[in-house]
Amino acid sequence: MQLDQNPFFRKPIVPWYDTNFACWTIIILTIPVSAFAVTGIIAGYKVQAFHEHIWFPAFLGFLSLFLMVKTGLRLKKRLKTG
Repeated sequence: MQLDQNPFFRKPIVPWYDTNFACWTIIILTIPVSAFAVTGIIAGYKVQAFHEHIWFPAFLGFLSLFLMVKTGLRLKKRLKTG
């Protein structure tokens, strides 16, 4: 008789990047990045020569907020099933 390779009483091994600590660290570290992006957008609007370069801090802010939301949803799902 073979041993069951996936017994139901074992908890699955969670990768390090999907732990609660890692999720909270990512969320906390993206907050200053978002603030930096907003500062870049404001500075770009103040100087006429920088108007064409506002897309870069806007894209940086979008990516950091997207990462924050995705990580928050992952954390919410983990805490709900946890």
